Amino acid sequence: MPARAETFLTVGLPLFLLAWPCCGAGCGDGGPAGSQTSVEHGARDDFVPPPLDDHRQTVSAVLGELEFTETVQRPVDVAVVESGRIRFRVTSNSRTPQVLSGLESLSFLDKDERFEAFRAGLNLEHIYSGHRDVRNRFSPRKHAYLVCRERDGHSVFLVRPATQSPWSVEHATRLAVSPPDAIDIDFRCRFRDVSAVGVREYVTFFWANYMRELRDAAVHFRGVSEQGGDEEWIRAESMKGWDVGTYRAAAAPALEFDADHNMALNLRSFEWPRITRPVLYSRSANDMVLILMFDRLRTDVDEIRFSHFPPAVDFQYVIHEVKKDRRYGFRARLIWRPWTSREDCLQAWHSWNRDPGSTDGL
Repeated sequence: MPARAETFLTVGLPLFLLAWPCCGAGCGDGGPAGSQTSVEHGARDDFVPPPLDDHRQTVSAVLGELEFTETVQRPVDVAVVESGRIRFRVTSNSRTPQVLSGLESLSFLDKDERFEAFRAGLNLEHIYSGHRDVRNRFSPRKHAYLVCRERDGHSVFLVRPATQSPWSVEHATRLAVSPPDAIDIDFRCRFRDVSAVGVREYVTFFWANYMRELRDAAVHFRGVSEQGGDEEWIRAESMKGWDVGTYRAAAAPALEFDADHNMALNLRSFEWPRITRPVLYSRSANDMVLILMFDRLRTDVDEIRFSHFPPAVDFQYVIHEVKKDRRYGFRARLIWRPWTSREDCLQAWHSWNRDPGSTDGL
């Protein structure tokens, strides 16, 4: 089959913005989408979590509630896993913001050399609703976020009890090495109180991922560049100011949010192009590639969105009509290896063991 044409979306960006500490926005031919209206909604900026008396018991309780069956060791500040050609390090919130919690480091071993993927690794940066709220910015970087290694196996858990979250959400992420060059991600969450969500009834989890050195500032994904267009490879480079930098599924509507929202830059999305397959890649220095894929793009209750603020390769998980005590989540795979071809990236997604019924973005 002949290769399809790429869609190029390339504009300049002042260099000083590349060091911006919070993922923001910009890009594209299509204007930003997102309905903005004002809705009365309360906010609190005085959240003080109760102390955790028994960290190990707390972790076990959260994992059980979220239906994880693995047994874990006691919480630690840092956990390192190495298997195959991959070595990764997971960090708690104990040194935030100097060292961000989450997948702090990811390296690939090639003979005597190691190639590091991140400048600041994959971390859950924000949780936000459709309303202006002080909780919308950086709440995951505050308070207890516990790291535990699985007792039998090459995996690490990041666990947050609901009592430690201003959103009253408990969540856990399992990071498991999949040799020779991948990490499997299993994220699950449950809201114990949904009063903060408000009348728009959705919540977005935002993961930031600051790459160490890019060969190409763009991200690449399968998508459509216009209504009724053919699926093709999209080369998306979000570098047209800081108003918008998010791409949504082909059939997904724009999110509605308050006109005075304090995270509007991450809620706005491009009208076009749009995503048709839940997989993207980003090329790095030393001819390396980061491939990120998901088990879904859009379902009746949730969706994945890609966000691109160079040098960050970010993504969002949106839950619609959030229900108290209902479990939500997704699975993903992160691959870090030498570049071969974009067809290889797509084949890696096809070969991955996922639920094929939940990946249609059309």
